[in-house]
Amino acid sequence: MSQEKIKTNANVAVGQQLTFTAFGFAWYAQEPRTWRSAISKQQKSDAKLLVAFMKLFLSDGFVLDTTVPDYRDRVLTLGKHAEAAVLEFLVQQMITSRGAGAVMKHLRILHRSGVLNAKIERHQRLLQTTAIRDPAPRHTQDIFEPVV
Repeated sequence: MSQEKIKTNANVAVGQQLTFTAFGFAWYAQEPRTWRSAISKQQKSDAKLLVAFMKLFLSDGFVLDTTVPDYRDRVLTLGKHAEAAVLEFLVQQMITSRGAGAVMKHLRILHRSGVLNAKIERHQRLLQTTAIRDPAPRHTQDIFEPVV
């Protein structure tokens, strides 16, 4: 694992796109964890929302154990897998956005329209099993409800 600093909103140059993987990595592997860090409430909220959207696309669930030596590598691998799944889904929806902010905007719209209902329901079922073991605080894990 490289020792490069993962970019956060505060240090991304104008015109650069921040990837989902960077958000996911910062959420789970950067110290202090994003949910405990001294960033603005808006940045925490955006990170929580984007990571929650990413988790909807991990169809088999995921297990993150902070005690294993390759934890950070696993976080990065999961983030890349989720990012690929999200982008593939967006292409199916005729959306070509790639940057984290634009993608989050589209995912919010898709959520409000009910397009993500099946993914949300599957994720909620997985949360009730051992298929998902998430070290993040419980209040950050199940934030979406299906839209009626």
